[in-house]
Amino acid sequence: MDAKAMQDLKKRPTKRNPQKTSRKITPVTIRKSDGRRIMVMPEQIPTRMKRQNKIATANSVSFKSSIKILGGLSLTILKMIPSTVLLLAVSWLAWGTFQMAPNLFQKQLQQLSVEGIHLLSEDDILSSVQIPLSNNLSSLDPYELSGKANTNKIVKTSHVRRYFPDQIHFFIEEFGPEATIEHRGKLFLIDENRKLLREIKSDGIINAPVLRGFDRQEIVDLPDSFRLGQALRFQNSLHLNEAFRQKVQYIDVEEPLNVKVKLFEGPTLIYFGSNFFVERIGVFEKVYDPILEKHRLPQRIDLRYHNKLIVTP
Repeated sequence: MDAKAMQDLKKRPTKRNPQKTSRKITPVTIRKSDGRRIMVMPEQIPTRMKRQNKIATANSVSFKSSIKILGGLSLTILKMIPSTVLLLAVSWLAWGTFQMAPNLFQKQLQQLSVEGIHLLSEDDILSSVQIPLSNNLSSLDPYELSGKANTNKIVKTSHVRRYFPDQIHFFIEEFGPEATIEHRGKLFLIDENRKLLREIKSDGIINAPVLRGFDRQEIVDLPDSFRLGQALRFQNSLHLNEAFRQKVQYIDVEEPLNVKVKLFEGPTLIYFGSNFFVERIGVFEKVYDPILEKHRLPQRIDLRYHNKLIVTP
C-alpha cells in the first residue's frame, strides 16, 4: 500500500456503533389478595392489574371533569337569577299598566293651572289655546297647546305638561313691560322691542311714569317713533335717580326736542330740552327746594339753558 493510500485511509472517519444506555428497572410493590405486599419487577405484574389501574385513573379524571362542569352550570344559573327576576318585574308592571290604562289614560280633563302669568289671566290663555270639548287628556298634544299659547303677543315662551289622570299645567314666561304710554286717552304697555303688548286700565299702571304726546301718530308706528325714542331715553336716565323717578307723574314728548315732565305734587312743568337729561336732573334737585321757598308751586321751570334758569310763578 503506497503512501497516498495510507493518507486517504487516515482521513476516513472511523464509524462505531453507539452503545445504548441501559435503563434501570425498579421493582414495584404490589398487594396480593391476602393482604401481603411483595416486590416484583414490572414485567411480572399481571395484565389485568395494569388494566384496573388505568380504569381507576380514568375514572378519577372523569369525576374531576364532572365536578368542573357542575360548578360552571351552577355559576351560570346564579348569574341568570337577577335577569329572571327583572324580567318578571317588568312583565308584572306591563300587565298592571295594561289593566289600569283605561282608567288612567282615558279620563276627561278636570283641572287646569297656569303659572308665571302677571299681565295675562287664565282666561287669556284658554282663549288662545281653545281646548276642544272632547278634552280627553290622552288626546291633548302638549306641543300643539304650547304653540297656540305662543300666539298671544304677551307670551314669550310656554311649556305644557300633562299630569295623568286628569290635570294639565301651563308654564308661561311673559314679555316684560318696558313702559306705559298714553295714546288718545288710552293706556298701553310696550315691551323692550317697542312692540305693543296690551291695553291696561288707568288704575293699573305698572311702569310709571306714563309716556305722553303720541296722539298725532298711529299706534302701529310707535316702534319707529322718534318721540318714543326720546321718551325712553329720558325714562332710562331716571334709573340713576330712583328718588326723583318716584316723583314724576308723566313724561310729555309731544315736542320731542323739548321733553317736559310733570311731578305728582302741584301743577309744575319742568322743561328738560332734548339732551343732557342726567345733568339737568341733578341741577333741578339742587334748585327746586330754594325755588319753592320764593315761589310756591311754580307753573314752569325751564332747564334747557346752560347758563340760566327760568322760573314762571
